[in-house]
Parts: sequence; structure tokens; C-alpha cells
Amino acid sequence: MIRTRQEACSVLGLTIYATNSQVKTAYKELVKKYHPDVTGSNDVTMYEQITEAYQFLMTESKGKVMTHSRVVGKPQQRTTASNADYAAFQKKAARQKQKKAEEFAQKQKEFADKAKKQEADYKRAMEAIDAIRAARTLQAMIWANGLGKNNGDNEKAD
Repeated sequence: MIRTRQEACSVLGLTIYATNSQVKTAYKELVKKYHPDVTGSNDVTMYEQITEAYQFLMTESKGKVMTHSRVVGKPQQRTTASNADYAAFQKKAARQKQKKAEEFAQKQKEFADKAKKQEADYKRAMEAIDAIRAARTLQAMIWANGLGKNNGDNEKAD
């Protein structure tokens, strides 16, 4: 499979700077020489390579492959974008920017909500801990005054 202009031109015996008319001429000459009907052989590999190289170069010249003109020997053609193309590009860029801004705002909101929930959970946990400490302090004070669990045990023993 031919992937580059250099490969295709080497199959046809041309330089990479060959023009379309040179490509067509070389193709016609090689097809006449290597066509299976002319050679009388069942081996069509060379003929297929020549055909593939020609097709590659012709599709390339129709603009399907965009390359720099000095590299591939094409005549220099510059196309400029129209105002409509530029406006469409600007609209697309603005939509993408707006979409990203909305996604960022949504993520910020989700993060803020998560932080508020964590803060509320922490506050409830600290209130519960303070209540437990207060209860234990009261229990210790009651036991220190002789009231509490030992008092009930002494009455049962009497």
C-alpha cells in the first residue's frame, strides 16, 4: 500500500516534483509495458503497483491530501478563508468557550455544595462529641458526690 508521494513517484520512475502531465505520461508508458495481456503472465503485481501509484497521485492532486507545495511539487495555491468561514469559526469557538464556562461553573457549584455538606456534618459531629463530654462530666460529678451506681448497690445489700 502506497502511503507517500515519494513511494508513488518511485514506482512510476519519477521525482517527487513531477507534474500531473508527467505522471499521466509515465503511467501510460508503464501500463503498456506491464499490462498482463501484453506480458502474457499471470503475475499482475507490478501492474497493480503502477495503478495504485497513479491513483494515489491523482487523488492527491485533486486536493484530498493537503501538503506544502514545495515538498510535493504542486503549483502554489493559496486559499483564503471567507468572512463567512471566519464568522462560523468564531461562533463555534464562542460556543465551545461558553460550554466550558458552564461546565466549570457547574463543577464549582458541586464542589461548594459538597464543602457545605461536609462542614454541616462536621458541625453535627462536634455537637455530639460536646454532648457526650457534658454527659460524662455530669456523671463524674454525680459519682463524686456519692450518688450514682454505688449507691444503688449498697441499698440492695442492706
